[in-house]
Amino acid sequence: MLALTFAIYACGSDRSTSSQGSGTQSPEAARIVDIVHAKMAELDLSAAVFGVWRGKEEVVVGAAGGSPLGVPASTDMRLRVGQPMEPMLSTVLWHLDGTGALRLDAPISRWLPDFPRADRITPRMLANSTSGISDYVTDPEFLKRFGDNPFHTWTAQELFDLANARPPLFDPGTSFAYAHSDLVVLGEVMQRATGKPLGDLIAQYVLNPLGMSRTHVVLTAQIEAPILHGYTDERKIFEDATFWNPTAFLHSGNMNSTVTDVGRWVRALGKGELLSDKQFQQMMGPSTAGLGPLTAQKYFAFGVPHMGDWLFMNPSYGGYNGVAFYDSKTSTTVVVYGTLGPTADADKDNAIPIGAAIATLLVPDRPPPLP
Repeated sequence: MLALTFAIYACGSDRSTSSQGSGTQSPEAARIVDIVHAKMAELDLSAAVFGVWRGKEEVVVGAAGGSPLGVPASTDMRLRVGQPMEPMLSTVLWHLDGTGALRLDAPISRWLPDFPRADRITPRMLANSTSGISDYVTDPEFLKRFGDNPFHTWTAQELFDLANARPPLFDPGTSFAYAHSDLVVLGEVMQRATGKPLGDLIAQYVLNPLGMSRTHVVLTAQIEAPILHGYTDERKIFEDATFWNPTAFLHSGNMNSTVTDVGRWVRALGKGELLSDKQFQQMMGPSTAGLGPLTAQKYFAFGVPHMGDWLFMNPSYGGYNGVAFYDSKTSTTVVVYGTLGPTADADKDNAIPIGAAIATLLVPDRPPPLP
């Protein structure tokens, strides 16, 4: 499932590697490649794609292993993006707030009048996971239905029903609990407020300005070739999960991209390229500190986990494990997506140890403060 492993709560690969760019690989890039291979063998990953940048400068972009099994992986392979999609919604939300189309602090009852507590829930709460809506992903009924048929196309209403089948966790705005449900609701509100599909809004405000031509919101299991295949044993058998339907995570992860496009997005997010200075400061600030377990040093705001100077994202779904780190002090970006092997632990995000080791190599005096 898409996971948010936040610091305050909580068979080996082959040696084939391809790298983008030209010229001789730097010693630093070679060390990064060695880290990827060593961790892949340790964690039993079938393939990995990875990219590292300092500011706009590419340090290395590469691929290792096989995808599908037996076919060398390449850096242009499409993958399921997962959680890095979430701050895209927040970026669009800031733009809509600026135009007056959808105010951050206006009740969502205008757009979803029948949703429980809609007169007390705002888009800001949904973006910050402070609405108190239960997370449908942890509902046993969802887990059973998903396990029985991961190819099912989910609707927003189905996910609403699951989210509201359990009592709210707290009164809106009084605490914090990460919930995929918040993103489903936020996406639907944004669509109703503008009369446009969420995919069009994200393309207008994020993808097109950044030139992310290989990134698309999808509402089916479609994924363009070449494909980084996802493998998992979540259903007690090792299988290709590439075409599990990503609408199970509607508006929070149903997006396809490449490692270089994800890297482009993470850099833009960390620099605030798509927002005014005032909007960027508000989006990145510790506005949720003091709610639940959140502090001024470790907090979640507008789809982004913050750990000291680092931004952190860790998508995990259907055999795809990913991680993205961005250091706000050095503008260092690390993105890794891996796919599981037969003995890999499907209950954890196996990309995190790879990304953390790379980040520690690049910023040894301030590595990301993971548990």
